Amino acid sequence: MDSFMNLAKQGMQAYERSQSDVSRSGGHEYNSPNHTTSAQDRPQFDDDEVVNTASREGSGDTSLFSSALSFIKQNKSAHEEPIDEEGVQHAHRKAYEEGSAGSLSAGSLGSAAAMQVLKQFTSSGSSGGGSQSQLISLAMAEASKLFDSAGGASSGNKQDAVNGAAMTVMKLLVQSKFSSAIGGGNSGGLGGLMGLASKFM
Repeated sequence: MDSFMNLAKQGMQAYERSQSDVSRSGGHEYNSPNHTTSAQDRPQFDDDEVVNTASREGSGDTSLFSSALSFIKQNKSAHEEPIDEEGVQHAHRKAYEEGSAGSLSAGSLGSAAAMQVLKQFTSSGSSGGGSQSQLISLAMAEASKLFDSAGGASSGNKQDAVNGAAMTVMKLLVQSKFSSAIGGGNSGGLGGLMGLASKFM
């Protein structure tokens, strides 16, 4: 169950080592034992593209999805918090195998939706067919549709569900460190992320 985050940590350590070598003259933050994810490590989204795609693919107006983007930007410290892998897997099973998404909290429902989108990316072999913007857009859209089809959640509202999906994707991107490698359409970074994510699905 812990193989996913172990792999992510290994990737992070390798990433930090490479940064340390490249930027040795660039200052102490790379060589500090307290190094945390810096701004340039984080995925950069085209907010308009993300919101418009999510609104087109999901069920909800643009304010629902722009609010979710604001939420993840305002809660940067949460990007580093461990993903509850068992919880996400349980939520996904309840929502997509047992058809009981309505029994989940809105946040868990959102995590399940994010996992579903990751599985779709993985199974379709989209190593270069998508971008980080597309990934978070589709996860938020899926959460909005799942919330509606389930008739709501046991606690929380639709915004909480969309926020949960966005945060789950953001944690994966930040903690896997593949975010720095994911560019536009044809980079291999997303394929690496998908391979990493598939380890715990």
